[in-house]
Amino acid sequence: MMKRYFLSILFLLLANASNFGQTFSDDFTGLTVATNLAGQSNWTKGGTGPDVTVDNVTPLTYSGYTSLGGEYVAMGTPTGTSSRVYKTFTTPVTSYTNSTFYYSFLLNVSSAADNIATKNYFMSLGVSGASTSYGAKLFTTANGTGFSMGLSKTTNTAVYGTTVLEFNKTYLIVVRYTFHASGTAAPEKLDDEAYLWVNPQGAAEPLTSTAECTAVVAGTDTDFDGYGALADVGNFVWHNRGLGNPVGAFDAIRVGHGATSADAWTDLNPGALPVEMTSFSANSVNGNVELLWKTATEKNNNGFDVERKSATSEFVKIGFVKGNGTTTNLSTYAFTDKNVKEDFSYRLKQIDFDGTFAYSNIVNASASTLPTTFTLAQNFPNPFNPSTSISYSLPKAGVVTLAIFNTLGQKVKEVVNGFQEVGNYTVSINASDLSSGNYIYNISLNGQSINKKMLLLK
Repeated sequence: MMKRYFLSILFLLLANASNFGQTFSDDFTGLTVATNLAGQSNWTKGGTGPDVTVDNVTPLTYSGYTSLGGEYVAMGTPTGTSSRVYKTFTTPVTSYTNSTFYYSFLLNVSSAADNIATKNYFMSLGVSGASTSYGAKLFTTANGTGFSMGLSKTTNTAVYGTTVLEFNKTYLIVVRYTFHASGTAAPEKLDDEAYLWVNPQGAAEPLTSTAECTAVVAGTDTDFDGYGALADVGNFVWHNRGLGNPVGAFDAIRVGHGATSADAWTDLNPGALPVEMTSFSANSVNGNVELLWKTATEKNNNGFDVERKSATSEFVKIGFVKGNGTTTNLSTYAFTDKNVKEDFSYRLKQIDFDGTFAYSNIVNASASTLPTTFTLAQNFPNPFNPSTSISYSLPKAGVVTLAIFNTLGQKVKEVVNGFQEVGNYTVSINASDLSSGNYIYNISLNGQSINKKMLLLK
């Protein structure tokens, strides 16, 4: 199976836990839509507040993270009355001391309140059954034009990340919780550690130094088992704790457990071969749109459906490009959409030999007339983490170089280097291998050069 690709997104969690031995998973596949989640597929409600509902109107997708079916869970407007909806693992984990849990899911938030004062968590692990013991709690709070994620071990006062996430965009959330020595007095009651990542990069276990937020050892946040020994860790729980909870949707829950963090990661993500797409671009040239993408490695890749949509239509298939099966060599693919008369958005549907598929990011192309001036647009988004797009226009054909430099003038990434025709170009890049900071991107054409600044915030 081709596990990871688009835009250098290397992270994959496999879709079907029954095949791979994950501690717990749920994709909500086949559940009845427009109906409460509680009462379906062994999900149970506690408390008197609202439930969550099953929907399939706009499925959540994230490149390289496969979820089965189109159903997902919709989180409605929160209320001031608390409730929870939980599902117990098939085999709750009773031997949890000195072990690690990972859990992950897709999250799309449409609105979030200022939650600093209200302190309402919306997701956690829990003791099995009707227990109200929870740990590894997640929070959201409004932040500027978007929201930020927060984390705690058990307290209702979260540690929030600094990244401003966008509303109505799907993110991959990954949480790690490591149990150390058990005890109800310091230092044992404060020695566990928890980490949260948003869109982590890499097939390997993510580094704790790259976490969006961390619940530290020896702080004031009591451990999951710091109030007393737990019967087990055996529930995944959604919470309505109050008006500070987010509105949106979640899907594709995975939980892994192991004696070490590496073992837990393996349980969550058992040995996938990473597949890296180093770029995906859409270029308007002489009335055509040229799509170009490159992969670094592939496994069981049958190929790519090319899909496009206009402002008034949904995505439809317009072609297929055969893949290279399994390879560790750099592969380059191209597709030309001819005689384009309007603006379109494009995406790729990568399909494995077993029929499993996942979508790429979306790139846009304009059907505007050929450019008359040499221009370089500001990258978008900016600031960014870790992906951004750069657009430029070429009034003449020639050898084009587009590269990124650090503030010392050292070239840290080459994006384009080759002959290109007259046209409007957009290239997507991934800077997961670069450190946070200011960078300069430069484009050169036939002796002309343009510079612009960009800011990477991790």
